[in-house]
Amino acid sequence: MSSLNAFTRSQAERFQRHFALAGFGIEAQAALLNSRVAVVGAGGLGAPILTYLAAAGVGTIDVIDHDVVDRSNLHRQVIHSEETIGQPKTASAAAVMYGLHPEAVIHEHREPITAANALELIQHADIVVDGSDNFATRYVVSDACEIAGIPLVSGSILRFSGQVSLFWSRLPSGERGPTYRDLYPEAPAPGEVPTCAEAGVLGVLPGVIGSLMATETVKFLAGIGETLLGRVLSYDALTASFREFRLNPDPDRAPVTTIGADVEGLGGGPAVEACAVPADVATEPPADSRPGAPEPSEGETEEDDVDFNPFTGEPKQDDDVTPRELRRLLQEGRVSGVVDVREPWEHEAGTISGAVNIPLMQLWHSQEAPAGLEEASEEAPLVVYCAHGVRSRQALQLLAHRYPDVPVRNLLGGYELWRTQ
Repeated sequence: MSSLNAFTRSQAERFQRHFALAGFGIEAQAALLNSRVAVVGAGGLGAPILTYLAAAGVGTIDVIDHDVVDRSNLHRQVIHSEETIGQPKTASAAAVMYGLHPEAVIHEHREPITAANALELIQHADIVVDGSDNFATRYVVSDACEIAGIPLVSGSILRFSGQVSLFWSRLPSGERGPTYRDLYPEAPAPGEVPTCAEAGVLGVLPGVIGSLMATETVKFLAGIGETLLGRVLSYDALTASFREFRLNPDPDRAPVTTIGADVEGLGGGPAVEACAVPADVATEPPADSRPGAPEPSEGETEEDDVDFNPFTGEPKQDDDVTPRELRRLLQEGRVSGVVDVREPWEHEAGTISGAVNIPLMQLWHSQEAPAGLEEASEEAPLVVYCAHGVRSRQALQLLAHRYPDVPVRNLLGGYELWRTQ
């Protein structure tokens, strides 16, 4: 379990909606904060990818792009602006990202990713996101990820359509997973497929595909949902339609041992020779698939205790008790009763030991005093709680109105904060 202490005060305020999100919460947010993502390209696809990964709270992001901002970029590369024309795209993007998450660590790599440097650029990443705009770079990135065993979110766009998938050469089970070369076994000849510069691209299209790529990245790092591993999702903007097909690894394809052996013009820069992989790198086992949340800190003092509700941003009130304070009261036997005002299905999914379940609406319509109310005192108050401390605040006000002389306390942050601390 992860503690709120893993976050700064500003981060806790920034990620309130993630904390409150069922199936996500503090643990998943801590996993994002503890993750490192390498993003190839700070252009059309890179704009939503970098924006949303930074805003979502990914702790460390490597931005790989050798280009500078041009006015022709701005109709689709919305992370840049007129004010940043002529600046390196990495610098322009980093400024926006820091504005969304000042505590993030951003590494700028102002160089094309090539056969010679690809492994070095991605080696520390938990996952790579490829938003490049040419086939040569996609093969280089795919080959490097296959050799290193690092998962890869890959997307592409052209004219009015795009596609996205998740590739992973070595699954945690030890099995071989699908890669970009299973989807496209051979690289097209130079000039065979037009680029966006030649064929054009609808300006809003990168926003759709890039957002899907960012979503897949967040899901993977947080360990939630079903990713696009083994599936390719395509989108047609003109018909507003999505299509999906399965992708399995080709059992007859030989594993990649060199990077970019059959492509030219790697990384969008000058052509370089294919780079053979050192044996020690090629045989290195894959890194941990999903970085875990940081361990709760030990030796916490009273000053470390929360003084606000991380799900609503409201400061702690005099009639609130924190999860730590409630645990101490329960250990000392100084609670007359604990009332869970959530719905029965929520109570059954997990509850504080000994709590009595009285849903808020039932409490509202019933004139019967909840168990423990008559025995409540300042030394041993009645405590009410819900999921995030919102419904229980209403229950406290209801009870305070009906029984103005009876001390009732609200559990700050509710069961979700109790569960994670």
